[in-house]
Formats: sequence, structure tokens, C-alpha cells
Amino acid sequence: MISEFELINLFKDIGSEYYKENGVIIPPGDDCAILDLSDPLITSVDSSVIGVHFPKDANANDIAYRSIAIALSDLAAMGCKPRAFSLSVTSNEKNESWYKDFSKATREIADEFKISLIGGDFTKGPLNINVIVYGTPYKSKVLKRSGAKPGDYICISSEVGRAAKGLSDLLSKNNSKYIDDYLRPKPKFELGKSILEYATACIDTSDGLLADLEKMLTASECGAIIQLDDIPITTGIDDINAGDDYDLCFTVPKHFYNNSHYKIGEVTFEKGIKFNSSKGYDVSIIGYEHFKK
Repeated sequence: MISEFELINLFKDIGSEYYKENGVIIPPGDDCAILDLSDPLITSVDSSVIGVHFPKDANANDIAYRSIAIALSDLAAMGCKPRAFSLSVTSNEKNESWYKDFSKATREIADEFKISLIGGDFTKGPLNINVIVYGTPYKSKVLKRSGAKPGDYICISSEVGRAAKGLSDLLSKNNSKYIDDYLRPKPKFELGKSILEYATACIDTSDGLLADLEKMLTASECGAIIQLDDIPITTGIDDINAGDDYDLCFTVPKHFYNNSHYKIGEVTFEKGIKFNSSKGYDVSIIGYEHFKK
């Protein structure tokens, strides 16, 4: 059985080659790491629990990548550059190879986004991954959920329901291109950066497009008219309530819209969300809630 100190050595120095550019002046090894940055530090935390955020038979590579990626998505939604992350792993796994695979994928995503692992913890118990991410604004502005204005267009960048299709295929042992959309979502950093100058509000679609759109509109004290027929779907209209896509849903003033994204509706003065469809679609807002009975 692997020891705690052997575990620490597996993860030691992940992202260390990016310490300087990420402002890490005291790396892991002391009781705390220290970052020295000239810009505001943006941070968020996400937990991933076995049987909830990934299947019980998921492999360590995919669990690690997915757990870190979905935490990073919050930074992308705010138009921020990722800098570093902390990682806490609770597990009853005794097989050393499991931890080696987990650390391999952790290093993979750290290299992909040039981020530094600056701390963490290992404990024994039911599998649970906690990730804290740290970032800085690309510019002086950050994207927030509040800020949408009546008349703004509501946009997304990709099909909804891809991750839900991937999970379904994974569970049914049906190999498909959608499985990576679920197991290895890609935080939309380039998208967040590209819309930073003109987007008025933004949120990542982790709990379902409609549920997250509703959160953004509530924060902005506005409503919307959604054109259901204009939403790109993977399997069916229920995709608009499927979570785990980790796309960005954002609003832009009409004069900034340039057809490079899917326009799915318009912000209104009147609160609440109304739906239009010539195809007879009839939907309600469901979304994912952890404590829903």
C-alpha cells in the first residue's frame, strides 16, 4: 500500500516549470505556498464526488482530468487566465497504479494550460476530489453574471447536450465521440478571452443551459425571450436542461454580434424566461440541483 509521503512525491513539482510566469515565489513544501502577482487574484473551488460527478467505474486518468477541468471552467467564465490550483484527494484506493494514473492526468492538464499545482492534501475515505483554482484577469475587466442589459443578444458557442450524450454512451458501453465531452471537458479560456471586451455578462453551463441562464438573468435583474428552434441540440430538446457541457452562455450588445456564435435569444426588461418555437417545443427549466429531493 502506498504511503502518504509517497503520494506527495508523485505530485511534487507538477507545473513547477510555470512557477515564475504564474507568480509562485514559495512553492509547495512549506505550510503554505505564496503567489506574488500584480493583478487581482481570482479563485474558485469545486468538489467532485464518486457516483455524482463521475461514474463509479471511471478510471483515475479521467477522474483527475475532469475534476480539474470543471473547476477551471469557472475562471474561463470570468474571462480570466488560469495560474495555479490546489488539489485535495480523499480515497480508499490502495493500488499504487491508481494514484500514478491520477498524477499523470493531473500533470497532463497542468501542462495543457500551463498552470502550477501549489498545494493539496490526501485523506482516506469515499472518493472525493476538491480543486481550488487561481487566476488573474486578462485585462482590467472580468466577466460577471450580472451586467446583461435589455436588448442584448444571448449566445452560446456549441451544441448543448454533448456531455449528456457522452455519459449515456459511456454507461451503455457505446463508444462514441461524445464520451470525451463528458469525461474531458475543455474550459473555454480562449472564448472567455475573445468576448471579454464586449460581453456584458457570462456564466458557464455546468448545471444545464436554462438553469444557468436563469442564474445569470437573476443576477442581472432581467428576463429573456429564448428562441428554442435556434438552440443547437445533440439528441433532443431536453438537452437544454442537461448539465456538464461547460460551454459559456453570455450576452452581447446587438451591434457587437458577429455570427461567430449561436444567438439563442434576447434579454428583456420583463423578468422571467419566455420561450418561442415554431416546432412545438414545450420546455420547463429543470437543471441540476445537489440537494433536490
